[in-house]
Amino acid sequence: MAMIQINNLSFQYADTEENTLENLSLHIKEGDFVLLCGPSGCGKTTLLRLLKKEIAPVGHVTGDILYRGKLLNEWDDRILIEEIGFVFQDPENQIIMDDVMQEIVFNMENLHYSQLEMRKRLAELVHFFGMESLLQTKTSELSGGQKQMLNLLSVLLLKPTLLLLDEPTSQLDPVAAKDFILMLERMNKEMGITIILVEHRLEELFSIADHVVCMEQGNIIYEGTSKDVIYSAFQQQDEVFSSYVPSISQLYMKKERNPKLLEIPLTVKECKAWLRTLPTFTKRHADAKTVTDKRPILN
Repeated sequence: MAMIQINNLSFQYADTEENTLENLSLHIKEGDFVLLCGPSGCGKTTLLRLLKKEIAPVGHVTGDILYRGKLLNEWDDRILIEEIGFVFQDPENQIIMDDVMQEIVFNMENLHYSQLEMRKRLAELVHFFGMESLLQTKTSELSGGQKQMLNLLSVLLLKPTLLLLDEPTSQLDPVAAKDFILMLERMNKEMGITIILVEHRLEELFSIADHVVCMEQGNIIYEGTSKDVIYSAFQQQDEVFSSYVPSISQLYMKKERNPKLLEIPLTVKECKAWLRTLPTFTKRHADAKTVTDKRPILN
């Protein structure tokens, strides 16, 4: 059974005449790392927010959204608050309290967790995030990356099984963004948390994602593994979605006369392995070796 099952979902905002989502269907398995991408205005954020009942946009909805086989509206509110976490685009928008410790325990206090349970969860996750030294720090003194990590930690303390993230690295510098993505990968692999991530920085994410969903004008255009989506976009000569593909995969698809789906490189290591198979690379390597061999040996 799919963790999230979306059937023929359409959505129209209250102040518009056109649908933002149009007859959209999607199944997401438990434990998957799902990358949701597409041009601005394609409906990514709307879809993500509809999965989080407390912040779902106001408008006309048709179709079904099921969580673990049951409609979202049929679940108890507290269960959904705990089991479905959400991290916003701007880290400032999610921080409420003045210092880190107060911010971390805010959600748990609101749900009336016992002091013992709060201490237990803090001990488990603060060390995992490496934030012990920041517990007494003012939230205003944190960097953008630290604030986003704090938001993520605060959500994870409720032990969600599904984590939704709306462009969480858009306000971060490249180093902080990379650290944040690596943390998401660890959570997915080590904790088994299902992740649905809306993101524009895709260079490193195609190699991490189990499932990629590309949207355009409220519809799903491509869906499948990273290599499935890359292959389909280039076969369709789709310039819009081809531009979302990692540069190393673009290089392979453009240079190979007969590209093979399973051989599409997603990492630098895979790209280097492919380059070594090219005749030009082999010849250049052989020529370089010949020149080296002919050099005189100096005593």
